[in-house]
Amino acid sequence: MLEYVRCNLCGADNTEPVAEIEGFHIVRCRQCGLIYVNPRYREDFLQQLYTAEYYDHDGIRNGQAFFGYEDYIADEENIRITFAKRLRTIERFVNKGRLLDVGCATGFFLDLARAKGWEVVGSEVSEFAAQYAREKFGLEVHLGALRQLHFAPEAFDAVTMWDVIEHVADPMGDLQEVWRILREGGLLSLITPDSDSLVARLLGKRWEELRRVREHIYFFSRRTITEMLRRAGFEVLRIESADKVFYLGPAMERLKYYTWDGVLTKTATHLVYKLGLDRIRININPFTKIAVYARKRTETSL
Repeated sequence: MLEYVRCNLCGADNTEPVAEIEGFHIVRCRQCGLIYVNPRYREDFLQQLYTAEYYDHDGIRNGQAFFGYEDYIADEENIRITFAKRLRTIERFVNKGRLLDVGCATGFFLDLARAKGWEVVGSEVSEFAAQYAREKFGLEVHLGALRQLHFAPEAFDAVTMWDVIEHVADPMGDLQEVWRILREGGLLSLITPDSDSLVARLLGKRWEELRRVREHIYFFSRRTITEMLRRAGFEVLRIESADKVFYLGPAMERLKYYTWDGVLTKTATHLVYKLGLDRIRININPFTKIAVYARKRTETSL
């Protein structure tokens, strides 16, 4: 079930401990600085984690399990608003064409992009999510990890990997595959937790993204993701912190993972619900995730 791996960025086998969470060891490569879980679940086991329960369970709310989503489908409207903003940024860098969403989940982004004039395709390791996207929206979604699907070379104008690369067994391999299937000048949009963010450094082992140790097996900083993209054949065009739209109630509930005074946070959250303010929509940027937009370099420029 578990396997020991070398650094996925530089190939070294020389690490220092960062944290131990739920029996998993999180380490940092002494050579390049990449943080990762080692040993970790094998790739075939990792792909079995994303069941229907992953998208709808109470573990996050009661603080007993840092895994998946409380109710992903119920949050569709907020997710679409967040995705629409990201799509507008993508369209500043590349003309509309054929788009692949890697880890497309239940298809909200693909449905939105199709309505905006893109020809869309999705890939997803969760059988539940892929089936939902197909049946609900009539989308073309391929079941399996990216490197297992063998898309044609230069088949896409844009590829999105939002909250995906930290989950995969071979991030460098996936980025190299994205390079292969992107057309010349094609765009990759990638979002992943920022291991060097102020919140991550202040909270240490208490950082939510780190505590998702069963599903998050790599933790990137701006420096390490930029270097991995460079080695995979990409030129970073823009890198920034990613924001997201929430309802005020759930946003307040999540504050308990980022504050030291649990009593104060619980009281404030209770007040928000009591006053009927929980469904107010807000845009939050906690500066805990990196949004990267990168262009495929040609082979002659590598």
